[in-house]
Amino acid sequence: MSTPDIFLAVSLSKTTLLGVGAAGALVLVAWSFYHWRAAVKAALVVALIEGALRKWAFPQGQELVYFLKDVFLFGAYVKFFLAPDLDVRSHRLRIPTGVILLLCGIVGLGAVNPNINSIFLSLFGLKVYFFYLPLVFMMPYLFRTEDELVRHMTWFVLLALPICVLGLLQWQAGPNSILTVYAHREGSEGGAVGFGFGMGDRARITGTFSYITGHATFIIFFVTLCLVMLTVRETRWKWLIAWVVLPLLAVNSLMSGSRSGLYTAAFIIAGMALPAFAGRIGQGTPIRTILITSLGVGGLVISYWFYEAFFYMSFRARFTGDTIYERTIGHTAEALAFAFEKAGLYGYGLGLTHPAVGSLKNFLGIAGPAVQPVGVEAEPGQVWMDVGVFGFVAWYSVRLLLVWLCWRSYTLARTSVQKSFALAAFLISFPYLTMQVVINHTANILLFALYGLAMLPALEPLVMLRHRRPQRAGPPVRQPAHG
Repeated sequence: MSTPDIFLAVSLSKTTLLGVGAAGALVLVAWSFYHWRAAVKAALVVALIEGALRKWAFPQGQELVYFLKDVFLFGAYVKFFLAPDLDVRSHRLRIPTGVILLLCGIVGLGAVNPNINSIFLSLFGLKVYFFYLPLVFMMPYLFRTEDELVRHMTWFVLLALPICVLGLLQWQAGPNSILTVYAHREGSEGGAVGFGFGMGDRARITGTFSYITGHATFIIFFVTLCLVMLTVRETRWKWLIAWVVLPLLAVNSLMSGSRSGLYTAAFIIAGMALPAFAGRIGQGTPIRTILITSLGVGGLVISYWFYEAFFYMSFRARFTGDTIYERTIGHTAEALAFAFEKAGLYGYGLGLTHPAVGSLKNFLGIAGPAVQPVGVEAEPGQVWMDVGVFGFVAWYSVRLLLVWLCWRSYTLARTSVQKSFALAAFLISFPYLTMQVVINHTANILLFALYGLAMLPALEPLVMLRHRRPQRAGPPVRQPAHG
């Protein structure tokens, strides 16, 4: 089933689309430069609705919509790194920036691999690996006070409500509805995927995301953020989050049919619940009562109203034939062995295993790589295929360094908010060492943004001492608070 242009009554030529896209991008970049904090927040919201725009609003220009959040971030990056405000210059982030840049430089050498055969594909490879990494350095400065952080993150978590409601509508609509189409991918028709095994006519839902992977990523990160906000004393709407948002996320997880999303969310819940019950996080909040009642409400909702989704998911998990060990360790080991055999020391080129390469090549009418690598299921194998052994070691050194920095932030945290965000980022890092990040743009932006919030304890005021003549005392300068 093809995806119709719902809102575009006139079919636009490729040249017109590129022209309109370029003009719009210039306007957004200029706005983002002068409002960098709002631009970063807008990019995070766009990451949640991008799939809806691609599927229903602008399917003809979905390749351009794919880069919408990046346009917001580009203007913000220029402002933050090249012309920072005083409140940014008056603080410093104590993390090993030089080491991170050196390791990224080693990975980036894959962009000059002659097999790529196109500067546009080289730039795309740099984008998919590194474009969201600056969020690690920006997010600690995004909110001027801790109260502002809590308030904005609470509203961000509540954005899950309309997305989950859409998921319920998709479940009821079935696979032939316009609600259940996927974003059109090169060589596919964009139709919905069912549960298989003769399990009736239910489609695996995707919410506002292009594909199931994006929706599963949404479930994982929003379960994590819900748990973080429930451990923070200042959070408003705790009971709405606990009794409505979390149960809806659980129901949506079952309806998506994604086992990786379900298992990862369960791991995060256990990892956050244990220190919460031990009193390490959530001091001053009824966190034990909240978690227990939330689990109870979720179980009641699923067993009474959505047992069919639970049955479909349990049947799928039981008869797919692979265990958790095989999905986490076995598939990764097989992918690495295959990549070592095919890609060798240097790989095929940065980003060439990304599924969007074919669509981008055809949309721009550019030459493709001399040799197109065969994709593998586990992301560590894809990284090796892209950049070879040296780039692989460098990339995962960056990832492991960020994991260690999250743990360090957890131990150094000065407030409960900082402690909860650092622990959440630390926990979510482990499953995403093998799950898709580079080719999953939703996980890419959300993971590095969460890493940035985890770095709040490393943000310190920069004190400048100068030897100068005594000056007449003036009013004190009020420094912005970060955490």
